[in-house]
Amino acid sequence: LTGVSGTGKTLVSQMLLKDLDPSVYQPILVLVSPNMSKTALLKEILAELGVPTAENAAGASAQDLLRQLQDYIIALRDIRRKPVIIIDECHFLSAESLHMVRTISNIEMAECKLSTCILLGEQRFLKRLEHPSYLSLRNRMYLRSELQPLKKEDCEQYIKFRLLVAGREADLFDRQAVEAVHKASGGICRQINKLCMLALLEGFTQRKERIDQAIVEQCVRQM
Repeated sequence: LTGVSGTGKTLVSQMLLKDLDPSVYQPILVLVSPNMSKTALLKEILAELGVPTAENAAGASAQDLLRQLQDYIIALRDIRRKPVIIIDECHFLSAESLHMVRTISNIEMAECKLSTCILLGEQRFLKRLEHPSYLSLRNRMYLRSELQPLKKEDCEQYIKFRLLVAGREADLFDRQAVEAVHKASGGICRQINKLCMLALLEGFTQRKERIDQAIVEQCVRQM
């Protein structure tokens, strides 16, 4: 799953953690730091799965950690549960870590795959995957999806929904203000949030009953 920063990839991962049936799946979220090594990646996955590690785990090799992960995944299969490993910020993974993801996806039995890996990252990750060295990894990807920025009408509904959750039922942003928010934010949710918050603060300062285009444009200049 790819998308411009701020379009909601991490939100999707949180929804998966919340909504996947725990009697069938064991979902975990792994947040990648820049150039995370394959050993660090395996340790993070094991820790999120709640797998107890040996006292000398600090010096464990990647092969030892992979064997431990494989044993745990097979044990989950025996109780009819499947791990779902959600890797956020995957564009930060080093080459060796990406190949380790491929290796994890190879943990299987004759009749089925034993785990699912979901990679979330910025669009540049797809460009990186075009390199011939990642052919075997690409061949194991069954689905690709991209989060798009919101269209103008979706931006309007998004703002209304956020205000409704906060307790405001009547419209607070007029139509021209919404159009200005959409144009300035490019439809990216994080930028919409930021700009609307600034507009609300400015509107409060000016004692306005509604947010108009002039307030939004003033906030755009401030940003």
